[in-house]
Amino acid sequence: PIKDVLGSRLELRLGDPTDSDIDRKLAQLVPQKRPGRGLEVGGHHVLVALPRADGDSQPDTVTTGVATTLARITQAWPGDPGPKLRLLPTLVTLDDLHTRFPDVPGLLLGVEESRLGPLTFDPQRENHLFVLGDAKSGKSTFLRTIAHEVMHRQAAPEAQLFVVDLRRSLLGEIPDEYLAGYLTTREQAASELGGLAEYLRKRLPPNDVTPEQLRTRSWWHGAEAWVLVDDYDLVATNAGNPVAVLQPLLAQAQDIGLHLIVARRMGGASRGMYEPVMQTLTELGTTGILLSGDPEEGAVIGRVKPVRTAPGRAQYLSRDHGRIVAQLARTDAAS
Repeated sequence: PIKDVLGSRLELRLGDPTDSDIDRKLAQLVPQKRPGRGLEVGGHHVLVALPRADGDSQPDTVTTGVATTLARITQAWPGDPGPKLRLLPTLVTLDDLHTRFPDVPGLLLGVEESRLGPLTFDPQRENHLFVLGDAKSGKSTFLRTIAHEVMHRQAAPEAQLFVVDLRRSLLGEIPDEYLAGYLTTREQAASELGGLAEYLRKRLPPNDVTPEQLRTRSWWHGAEAWVLVDDYDLVATNAGNPVAVLQPLLAQAQDIGLHLIVARRMGGASRGMYEPVMQTLTELGTTGILLSGDPEEGAVIGRVKPVRTAPGRAQYLSRDHGRIVAQLARTDAAS
């Protein structure tokens, strides 16, 4: 509990003195109907001063007295005023982020809470991402943002996107020069991703690879493969999972140029995280994003539970940075 780390405590008159954390017998002696009377941690009786400096001791004018005191403090302070408390915006667009943070490396995802600075994903250090959320919480919008950022940062010969989208929520978002496959059925996905996996196996490091080659990935040339999967709970079913063919390659994704971005609904996520592909992502320390969801779902990523919140508001859970509250960028669908 937070009270265990607080050194200073003050206890006013309690409704039930037996609830006292200082001294139950002394708590019974604190007079009733005497505002401000109480006990301090050493067991001494105290009388708390009214937070005012205008000479008026009437309790019914405390609000006016506090305002007057604050005004006098402000007038007497010789320095600059303190910065105003800034809060996360409820809406931020990808165009806004490009204007505010033009030189940030990596993919721009949104704005983080601690400094109101850019929330980024560096594909040179991390390979995969997964996002969980209820309907209308921003999952498909997040995938749209990822796709636009990949196209913004890399030329078509450097990046090719495979989109598994059974509900066609990303239809028309990706130009043909970037789109390696738009897969709207599980059968299509199984065929195309099977071919992709076979192709990527040819990129695995040879037995005689040198440390320098590993750093530069110079033993192969071509585009990085970005696999975006929307509604993963509809893709991975008891009848099979077409994305599972990529599972053996996830650990070596950095060497072969593979990125898997998965979006899944929150319902059943606590069980769904034990599905083989999701479990592999978790074991690899993949960054996870929790959008709005039912807290009754329980701990989904580590000990973190989802919360009900506005669309795009996220808990960003990174192995390197811990839990970060952020507002993800909104990218409108193509018209």
